[in-house]
Amino acid sequence: MEPKGKVIIVTGASSGIGLASARALARAGARVVLAARSIDVLQTEAERLAQAGHTAAAEEMDVACDISVGTAVGRVLQRFGRIDCVINFAGNGGRLALWHETAPDHTRAMFDIHVFGAERVARAVLPTMLAQRSGTIVNIASTVGWVAMPSAAAYSAAKAAILSLSEALRGELADRGVEIVVFAPPHTNTGSGRQWPLEGPRIFAPEWVADELLRTLRRGRHRFLAGGSNRLLLAIHRISPRYAAAIMRRIGLRAVMKAAAV
Repeated sequence: MEPKGKVIIVTGASSGIGLASARALARAGARVVLAARSIDVLQTEAERLAQAGHTAAAEEMDVACDISVGTAVGRVLQRFGRIDCVINFAGNGGRLALWHETAPDHTRAMFDIHVFGAERVARAVLPTMLAQRSGTIVNIASTVGWVAMPSAAAYSAAKAAILSLSEALRGELADRGVEIVVFAPPHTNTGSGRQWPLEGPRIFAPEWVADELLRTLRRGRHRFLAGGSNRLLLAIHRISPRYAAAIMRRIGLRAVMKAAAV
């Protein structure tokens, strides 16, 4: 998908990778809708993009609320008349902790944002995309969706669910003009990313990740895991799931000890 001229909604666009991606898409010529709960932040950013000669709009959207999602999508359609792509960046991994030490509603909260939030947005935009017989829904995955990480059990489970949901929807919509894309960012230098003190060779800038997303869309990839070390871990997982799990266990347990010490 070439972004130029496309109407693209980016959820979670008030900060981090979502904001960096909205900026990159606007520079690529897309008509970008920045969506999140922080409407003041979004409006300021949309004005900056407009002053730079780009087309951008701000929409208040809480992906945990059906009414909020439906209202925001309705306003986008009123303004632009179509929706070509939605990118479900809303959500974060939270603070690392052992599952049995987390609050009882922690897993439900993770699923409500990452899984049901993405589903709410997809349900809201899908009728328009089906009527257009074109559209792209980008769901955000993670390495831990493939290889679960101890100390991030709920987040790992939510991202595994996103992977399965996306694969199923791709099969259902393959002949109806709607593409389902799975994009998995690497460990990124954002507010939420810094809550995960992982041992690794590199922590990536949000702008680098946004450029990778842009390349993923342009190259028509159905699934892409950004970051070489993450792809290496998945290659190991295909050969020896037990060894990959051992690597992730060491990473996760060391990280949760660091997080607890902060």
